[in-house]
Amino acid sequence: MQYTRPVIAAPGDPSARRPSGPWGSDLAAELYARFADGIARLERFDPLVATLGKSYAGEERRLLYLMVRHAAPELVFELSPKRGWSTLHIAAALEDNGRGKVISFELDPVYGHLARSTVRRAGLGHRSEVVVGDVRDMLPQVYERWRRDGRVSGIGFLFIDSEHSAPFATWYIANLFPLVVPGGLIHVHDIEAAPERVVSGAATIPEPLGEERVLAEHLIAHREAYRWWSVAAAVRDSAYLERVRPWGGGRLALSPGRRPHPIEAALGMERNPTLWIEKLGAQEAVAYPYRPFEPLRVPLGRRLRNVIRRRLAFVYVPLRERRRERRRRAKAATPSA
Repeated sequence: MQYTRPVIAAPGDPSARRPSGPWGSDLAAELYARFADGIARLERFDPLVATLGKSYAGEERRLLYLMVRHAAPELVFELSPKRGWSTLHIAAALEDNGRGKVISFELDPVYGHLARSTVRRAGLGHRSEVVVGDVRDMLPQVYERWRRDGRVSGIGFLFIDSEHSAPFATWYIANLFPLVVPGGLIHVHDIEAAPERVVSGAATIPEPLGEERVLAEHLIAHREAYRWWSVAAAVRDSAYLERVRPWGGGRLALSPGRRPHPIEAALGMERNPTLWIEKLGAQEAVAYPYRPFEPLRVPLGRRLRNVIRRRLAFVYVPLRERRRERRRRAKAATPSA
């Protein structure tokens, strides 16, 4: 299969709104064929599922790797890494590209320590940096530092799997989407339905989250500036699955020993709730816009706990993980009824 890289016009060029090149299932099939060797190498991360958990379904993790290979970004912003499963796949793609770095923003100091440790254990620490704190405070500082140093002039790849609320979605749409370059990719997780279905009021299971509705309304209102693709819809399409299976894609079986999401239990397969978005219009801002947002209201007790967790994470996390591993092994050794 011949791989075709899309042609994206420069900012301000009228043709910036008329991209050429494949998208959606067509692009995924081409990327599977082009980067089949890289997909096969992802299996080296499978043993980590027992300790990290599997926060991303199989098709999602493969497409995440493929899209980073395709975009070849110099800088990836990730919100948020949790234990580092998604970070691992982004860093692996950057390493195979031979360029780029992922900067992950994590509010919880313990998860920040875990994400950092996960990537380092895989030998990919040089492709990753973890920043602990509220991303709405920390990202502007990091972005402006990279911009002033001349290393970036916009966001080429934005990964979002964080606070699934309407206020948070309003913040990242107002402050981060304008920084995305033409042809830049945006990944938003836990989006169960295509924007058209959300806005039309079509029945969706589950009901759209606050983030999902705000995002859908923005995309539909600015449909000339974006194109998007729902992976949750694609994995229900037998034609798509047949196209990618020869290259290692389309494997949707539920993982043994993993408690399925209620939707997965009903479907009998992994649900893969990812929405991929490509920026078509010109980049609206180069400097961070600093548009106002609703502050994160963190109770005093939680703020104090985070300070303590940040200072003790390097001691607490190894102890916690050893305890977690003992429980996992004890559960595995217990015969089922």
